[in-house]
Amino acid sequence: MIHRPKPFALPILLLAICASAGAYAAGAPGIDSVRFPEVRTVRYQCDGDKPLTVRYFNSTDNQAAILRLEGKPVLAVSVVSGSGARYVGGRYEWWTKGDEGTLRDLMQTDSNPPMLGGCRAMR
Repeated sequence: MIHRPKPFALPILLLAICASAGAYAAGAPGIDSVRFPEVRTVRYQCDGDKPLTVRYFNSTDNQAAILRLEGKPVLAVSVVSGSGARYVGGRYEWWTKGDEGTLRDLMQTDSNPPMLGGCRAMR
């Protein structure tokens, strides 16, 4: 006996595949129609044995980072930098190059030391 698929089986299967792909894309964190398919958390050890955890949200055209400072989350977005990656959120600037980073309070003068310096990504 030959088994023939029902005429609606293929369209239903295709619809299910498309719906699951759409659900995956919609499930990526995002704001409005901007989605961040790449989300990673990096833990840094800074001078004075101070820890800092940063969660990075990256897409092709947009990058953001969430830092937890004094128990509160700070959303920082990428801005133009001459070298490395520079994120600014409120009064804070998080600047990284490779596995190293520096956190500054932009309300302080340039002569003040950074809030957190010598930060290195932990592996």
